[in-house]
Order: sequence, then structure tokens, then C-alpha cells
Amino acid sequence: MRCYFNLVNGTEEIIDYDGIEVSGIEQARTQALKAIAELRQEDSDLAGEWKNWRLDVADSDGQVLFTISLAIDLH
Repeated sequence: MRCYFNLVNGTEEIIDYDGIEVSGIEQARTQALKAIAELRQEDSDLAGEWKNWRLDVADSDGQVLFTISLAIDLH
């Protein structure tokens, strides 16, 4: 299944037009957490600016499968 990882904050959206192929929702969740960790690693000083954002993981029909807040602590 192909999943798309869209960043959303209520007024803005950063849409993933490519998506990635995953074997199921659990692999999609693992990839989503990995992507969030990478965002935070790129510039830890900007972590506070991401607190109002969320990552919506959607299928190829656009249905949101699950959402993860970027305000969560991954450690």
C-alpha cells in the first residue's frame, strides 16, 4: 500500500505528493515516527516551531489512516 505523509497545522499544509510503499499500517507508523525524528534532528532549535503541526498519514484515496502530533516526545 502507498502512504502519504502530509504535514498540517490548521492553516498550512505541506503535501507529500510521492508517498512511499509500505507493507501495512504498522510499517507506515514506524516510517512516520522516523520522519518526525529526522525533522527534529535537522534543526533541534526549530522543534518548538513544529509543536502546532501534525503528520497526517493518508492512503492513496486520501483517507487519513492516522495522525501523529509533532509536539509528542519520541524518546
